[in-house]
Amino acid sequence: MPDLAVRFGRLADEYETRKQAATAAVASWDWYTWPGLDPRPLHFERDLLKPGRRLDARPPVDRDVQRIGFDAQGRVAVIEEYSGFLNGRLYYETFLHYGDDVVEAAHFDTDRPIYLHEYRYEDGLMRSAETVARGGSGRESYAYTGGRISRIEIEHSGRSQAALVAEHDDRGLLRLVEAMGSATRVRYVRPPAGFDLEVACGTVEDMLVALIPAAAARLAVDEPIDCLALSYGQATQLSIEITAATAEERAELRSIDADAVWSPAEFETGTALDLDLDLDGTALDGTALDGTALDDTALDDTGPIQLVRQELKLLDADDVDVSAGSELGRRLLCAVALRLNRHDWSATLPVTDDFVVYAVDLELADLDRNLADCLPPDRLAQLREQGPGAVGGEE
Repeated sequence: MPDLAVRFGRLADEYETRKQAATAAVASWDWYTWPGLDPRPLHFERDLLKPGRRLDARPPVDRDVQRIGFDAQGRVAVIEEYSGFLNGRLYYETFLHYGDDVVEAAHFDTDRPIYLHEYRYEDGLMRSAETVARGGSGRESYAYTGGRISRIEIEHSGRSQAALVAEHDDRGLLRLVEAMGSATRVRYVRPPAGFDLEVACGTVEDMLVALIPAAAARLAVDEPIDCLALSYGQATQLSIEITAATAEERAELRSIDADAVWSPAEFETGTALDLDLDLDGTALDGTALDGTALDDTALDDTGPIQLVRQELKLLDADDVDVSAGSELGRRLLCAVALRLNRHDWSATLPVTDDFVVYAVDLELADLDRNLADCLPPDRLAQLREQGPGAVGGEE
């Protein structure tokens, strides 16, 4: 590591020479979707990502994209990353150098060094990956069983942080578990035979229809509430917060901005819905509520919410621009809201005669179509008749 730190310190002066050498080695260029390619074992699987897809041509400039240069042996020599947010501007570059069983990857923000990776191989398998970066250093070491990755030891700044244990069968990766001290967390588990995502979403929908009123009953409200928002982040699968507003509160918001009456960020009353807790009190991440690790049998008992969340994220990873998983999650929450609009709330908490339940992303990007999916047609028509601000700020 000290030697790698010294080499990292020289990167700023080596930008041009590394770029010229790596670019000269390129035999062909291809465009790839984010997150591109990476040689480190289980680099994508541990975060429920998938390698980028090769594209026939560069996409529109408002899309994140990578251009990858391959050498004559088909190895990655140059990675250029272009930002859709920056209207297609090149902002990151990575230059790779291949030696005898050692590969260096130098990563730059324009010409400023960000990190230097060193990958070491033995018998064609990567055995370690060391990193020195502006923010610190790290190391991963890799163990294999039968030629397949079975364990990754992760260190940061010289201290052991975690281990990833991978289990395989004849179909491929079966399960990936992270161990941090005495706690374990399932990072990936293959769905059981016969798993059907649509059916599993229906199971989760039933669970949420039961859980949300129970969570709403904990809200500290003195007056009847006018609406209950099931808010979510656009890039977060099934991470929900419940917020509520009174009619008086919404009237004040409407005088400020038409859309504010639907914005959960403006509501004062709310509670988190902890979907990582199973109904029997077991955390779905593989630890008991007191933080102790569960045994191996318990790790096999993956809850439906965890599996659905995992599969939705993997659907998004298939094509981040299409975001099919996020769309399926949005429809699931709207179906929950539609059912809850038919729920008898009288025994749960005080509500107004105009009370509505709706799902909404925090940026309100999905507001109009969500309201159409969350509300019965007659209720939606009534809201539209109320004029500006009643339905997503429509005039």
